[in-house]
Amino acid sequence: MKPQILLSMPAGEFPNYAEALALAGGQAARPEDACALLLPGGGDLLPKYYGQEDLGLCQNPDPDRDERELELCARFLAEKRPILGICRGAQVLAAALGGTLLQDLPDHGALLNGGDRIHETRTAGVLTGLYGPVCAVNSAHHQAVDRLPEHCRILQLSCDGVVEAFAHETLPVLAVQWHPERLCGRFARPDAVSGLPLLRYFLALCGGDAP
Repeated sequence: MKPQILLSMPAGEFPNYAEALALAGGQAARPEDACALLLPGGGDLLPKYYGQEDLGLCQNPDPDRDERELELCARFLAEKRPILGICRGAQVLAAALGGTLLQDLPDHGALLNGGDRIHETRTAGVLTGLYGPVCAVNSAHHQAVDRLPEHCRILQLSCDGVVEAFAHETLPVLAVQWHPERLCGRFARPDAVSGLPLLRYFLALCGGDAP
């Protein structure tokens, strides 16, 4: 049976994530069937959720979504079930685990035409195994991890030192600041890595086939 993954937002509103999961060998699922959680991209997380004063810099905040996703994180973390955070999802995971965020990060957002930036990164741990020590990924974010949560390790850094990926040391929790769902299938591009190895690794954590 394909690993059943709960998208924290309706799959109909985020079809590229459901499509990427299917390409990798998984399936978007209902909450009662899910073995793991995927937190997709979106607007900025409000600073109150990581203990900072709101400086009025958040873009497209959604307090209801913040609360819902943080509650889902708490449940899946308590049950030690796998979680993958992508872009905003990585930031939600960082806050849920006790880390903090940079409220305003220049030069990492989408390009003027709305497309992703492509930039080189340095990897560690499992991401080196998947992509080698240096790889190019996409970027379209306004915030990022500042203080890494306790018991987490950095797996990827941009050339200017921004955390591009981290994982928990003991829990099946993985977070990437880039967008693997926009680097596979019909969104694959020649100037960046494929997102499928990352997604397949996550599905392996959920009981799917090993990458």
